[in-house]
Formats: sequence, structure tokens, C-alpha cells
Amino acid sequence: MNARALAAWSLAGLVVALGTTNPYYRGLVALAGIALLLRRTRPEVRLRPLFTVLAGAALGAALINPLLSHVGDDVLFSLPAAIPVAGGPITAEAAVFGLVVGLGIAASMLAVAPLSLAIESHELINALPRHLERTGTAVSASLHLVPGIARSYTAIREGQLLRGWKPGGPAAWGEVLVPTLLTAIEDSVQLAEAMEARAYGSGRRTSFAVSRWRASDSVLLLAAAAVAGGFLIARAAGFGGDWHAYPRLTAPELQPALLALCLLLFLPAVRWPR
Repeated sequence: MNARALAAWSLAGLVVALGTTNPYYRGLVALAGIALLLRRTRPEVRLRPLFTVLAGAALGAALINPLLSHVGDDVLFSLPAAIPVAGGPITAEAAVFGLVVGLGIAASMLAVAPLSLAIESHELINALPRHLERTGTAVSASLHLVPGIARSYTAIREGQLLRGWKPGGPAAWGEVLVPTLLTAIEDSVQLAEAMEARAYGSGRRTSFAVSRWRASDSVLLLAAAAVAGGFLIARAAGFGGDWHAYPRLTAPELQPALLALCLLLFLPAVRWPR
């Protein structure tokens, strides 16, 4: 799959996930993202951490919204008013809307996850215009440092615990955060030296292998344009838009035309004939 076609698909998914609060369309984006990842994720990538983060983000939104929003006709139970912010009635409308918000977060993350899990980072950089190659390289390198920092933090924390360190206040956490920061700086310097040794910035970036543009990529690009354009036109025309849980729960409206557009997002998961 060409990186440009996949980027167009991700953009179309974001337009749907962020452009409407209708749970039907957001759910279809999330399912399309899961189908794409299951079909085209690189062999060495594990999807369990991603799904764990998605579940945590969705569950967090579903739990926080009822505690902050006390609007709705159907009261499930009430918390004491003495509790700051959370005190008051807990309504079914707030709980359901929290689930929809969590679904939107999951759908948005699943729309962009294939850009890092289904293709190599160098393919995405090669897909950028020439004047953005340096920026793309810098952003890609920065994103690759984030997992390294997380691994360093975990290793340093475990090592400090084996040495008798006990978590406490800000002073105690400095014994873990300072070595983690120094390790991140050292990794950054090593990366800069490696890039300089490979003549980074001396000329136009070369590529060992070029991703070819296939007929399936053209179909995917047209489908992504149809999805994004169709939803933007629908929003401008004032139909097929948002769903509101307040003041009383109602069934979301489902437009057949928009449903058909969302189904086009499943094209990358289709096994194309060679």
C-alpha cells in the first residue's frame, strides 16, 4: 500500500470521526481501522498495547463525563453535593454521551494508527513533498525517541527499586527522572551523530526501495476523497450531522448515503487480486 494513499485514508477517517458525534459513523471508522490493522500490520508489530491504550482512553472518557456533566432527565443515582465537581446526579444521558466521546477518541486513534503500524516510517517520509522532507525526518526521529524514553524510564525505575528506592515526593522521583532525562539526551546525541555520519542534509534524500503506485492505491485515494468530500458536503447541507444525548436519549439517525460512504473505508482491508 502506498503511503500517500494510506495518508488520504487516515485523513478521511479523521474527517468522519471528528466531524460528527453520531456513534454509528464513529463505530464504522473504528471497525475499519481495526480491519485495516489486522489485515496490513507489519509482522513484527504487536497490536495488544494499542488496543489496551484505546480501551483505557475510551473507558476514561466514559467515566469522567458523568462525573462532570450532571445534565439529563434519567438519573441513575446521585453523589453527595459535598464532593467537589463530581457531586450531584449521575444521569444515563451523560454516561452514554461519555461512551460516544470515548468511541470518537478510539476512532480517531485507529484512523491514524496505520501510518505507523502498517507501513515503515521511511515510506511515510518519502511520500512527503520535497520541501517537507527535512521536517518529516525530524518529526519521525522525535517520535521514535518516545518509545525509547519509555523503555529507559521503566528500566531505570526497576533498577532503582532493586537498590532500595521507594517512591515518594518530588525529591524521590528525581532519582528516576534525572537519569531518564540524561539517557534521552545521550540517545539524541547518538542519533544526531549517526545522521551526520550518513550525510544527512548534504543533498536530496535517497531511498533504497520506492513504493510503487498501484491500481488499488488509486481506488483507495478516490474512495478517501469521496468519504471526506461527502461528509463535508453533508455537514454543509445540514443533514446527517451530530447526535445529542441531552436532554433525553434518542436513537441516532442513520443516513443510507453516509453509511455507504463509511463502508468505503473498509477497502484497505480487502484482499486485492494480484
